[in-house]
Amino acid sequence: MRKFHERFRLMHYVLAATLLICSLPLKAIAAGDDIKAGNISFKIAGQVVVIYYDLNAPADQLYKVTLTLKKRFDATFTYTPVDISGDVGQSVVPGENRIITWKLADEFPKGLPGEDCFFVVGVEPGAPAGFEITPLMWIAGGAAVVGGVLLAVLLKADKTVPPLPPTPGFPSPPGRP
Repeated sequence: MRKFHERFRLMHYVLAATLLICSLPLKAIAAGDDIKAGNISFKIAGQVVVIYYDLNAPADQLYKVTLTLKKRFDATFTYTPVDISGDVGQSVVPGENRIITWKLADEFPKGLPGEDCFFVVGVEPGAPAGFEITPLMWIAGGAAVVGGVLLAVLLKADKTVPPLPPTPGFPSPPGRP
């Protein structure tokens, strides 16, 4: 067991670091109960729908916000607006009076489909505030994965040393018990 540990010591460090890095987003998932959109309302202003909401969540993080149109009396109706802007997408800061603007005329030229429509504002944890995943991070992450695989292959290579040829005049050493 000791030889195994010595041989794979570096692999242990790589695995421990990987587990540590992978466990960082768990804080955001655990905080998911504190994250919600509330006070949702909307009004139609000409050919545009303006959706108002409050994003109640810890301020040390950014959030992914999605918008879905539904109907009260038709549970099968679900529509995801496409031409939206404002406090929606991958990096939304929490707070009150958030606004999403939807160009309704582009997707429903005759207006909303019925009088029983409402909006659902979905919220998911995102990256910590001030944190942005850059292309360099993707490259570094890929290099770490490739390096880990190469390290595993190299450490797995059989490194047994062939026995020395017998020396004349000396008897062979006894076998291991």
